[in-house]
Amino acid sequence: AGTGKTSMMQRLNAYLHEQGKPPYIVNLDPAVTYMPYGANIDIRDTVDYKNVMKQYKLGPNGGILTACNLFATRFDQVVGLCESKRDVEYILVDTPGQ
Repeated sequence: AGTGKTSMMQRLNAYLHEQGKPPYIVNLDPAVTYMPYGANIDIRDTVDYKNVMKQYKLGPNGGILTACNLFATRFDQVVGLCESKRDVEYILVDTPGQ
């Protein structure tokens, strides 16, 4: 956490837009509170990290890991959506830092 992954994604996204090659963006970080760009697929639309923490009585890292595991049950859908984007040259994936 805090290594600049989201900042790097923001810069890559801005650069690719400047080049006329907007990327398809996937956010896999369920605990991110602010994203300076829009994601085409966002884990937070499927899994509520804070509810996972409460439901399973977990701390932050356990909540993130469990939220990712729950989302993984639908990852074939994510892959399918990414594969269907034939007009997109780049797919960027932002991940949790844990």
